[in-house]
Amino acid sequence: MNLKMVHSRLFCVLKTAFKKLEAVSMTLYFTSVLPGLEYILSNEMNNKVSDSEIIQINRGKVFFTTAESFTCLSSLRSADNLFQVIDQFQIGPHKKHLSQVSERIAQLDLDFIDHKYLFWVNASRKGKQTYNRFEVAKKAMEGINKHYPDWNMGTSQNHQIEFRLDIEHHHVIFSLRLTDATFRFRNQTRQFSRASLLPTVAHAMVWLSDPKLTDIFVDPCCGSGTILSERATYPTNRIIGGDISGVVTKIAKSNLEDSKVQVNVWDARELPFSNGCVDKIVTNLPFGRQISPDEDLELFNHHIMNEICRVLKPNGRAVILSESVNQLFWEAKRLGLFCLESYSLSLKGVNPTLFVFEK
Repeated sequence: MNLKMVHSRLFCVLKTAFKKLEAVSMTLYFTSVLPGLEYILSNEMNNKVSDSEIIQINRGKVFFTTAESFTCLSSLRSADNLFQVIDQFQIGPHKKHLSQVSERIAQLDLDFIDHKYLFWVNASRKGKQTYNRFEVAKKAMEGINKHYPDWNMGTSQNHQIEFRLDIEHHHVIFSLRLTDATFRFRNQTRQFSRASLLPTVAHAMVWLSDPKLTDIFVDPCCGSGTILSERATYPTNRIIGGDISGVVTKIAKSNLEDSKVQVNVWDARELPFSNGCVDKIVTNLPFGRQISPDEDLELFNHHIMNEICRVLKPNGRAVILSESVNQLFWEAKRLGLFCLESYSLSLKGVNPTLFVFEK
């Protein structure tokens, strides 16, 4: 199936969803998510948003309907941003067709939006159009001002209300952005060490560990403590992390000062735990530019996988992010760890794999 057929199918699916929503008090949304985490986010959504229905899953996006409040939706910690879909329509590929954007948007009822603030439209496009995304955004803003002449337009750097207009070939989705960067960074002022994980990725890893109240949870390579911080949002028995660098563990402690997480200086290849005492291990192993060239990454992975297997309880779970795909599969097989799932991610210019192992 080629891309145009995929986008055409999405258009039809969303059109059907809009018709269904007319009869019930449901709203159509989509979340943006790091490519590779779409199905993890969908699972989180099915567990946290009781009436949600997944409409479509695309690369980097999950479309769904729900009648739940924004407070409920903000519990989706694997999502980057949340958008409410306002309209969808079709458009031609040439500049002469841009008037279709302003005319269509000028007809929309946007009275539900508080217009006391400055608004802006960001646009994206995929396909062979003769116009660029800035021209599309300008036409969308003209359409809004045609219907609402008293609304004040901001700038790309100064606005409080943000609309999004995505064009994929002939298909247009017009939406309202409900979140900003503080959503995916947890409204926190955090310190980050080199190669720190995004909180959304860290949460997806925690979610894959199937967090339980009775867990003894360990991150052997905790860095600035992002995984530990995400695990601390769920009830648990103990949360323990460590790193070989005293400077890094100091950063982690400052990021976790309001929680009961233990942070230690240790060598992950010699963990201070007895055999079979840890329920869950979740960690981001060094890869790519994260490790200096004079270190033997393959040997490091070999030793740390030995330790992970040693300290895990029978049926314990290890969620590991690594670029050493073939080696981790081999090490797991050697140690008798069963790979439940794996996900290839697109992360900071590299493509590590997220593994879920069970002892």
